[in-house]
Amino acid sequence: MAQRGLADKMGKQESEISKWLAPGHNFTLKTLARLEVALGEPVISAFNDSWADRL
Repeated sequence: MAQRGLADKMGKQESEISKWLAPGHNFTLKTLARLEVALGEPVISAFNDSWADRL
C-alpha cells in the first residue's frame, strides 16, 4: 500500500505518514492498533510460534 492510500484509510495527511516512516519515529500503542486496522494485518506481536516452541 502506498503512503497516500494509508493516509486516506487512516484519515491522515500523507506528510504525517511520511514522518512515521522516517528513522527514529516512536509509535504509540494507539497508532499501532490503528495501523493494524487500516492494513488488515498484525503490525507487532509479543509472541510467535517459534518463541512458544522454546518454552
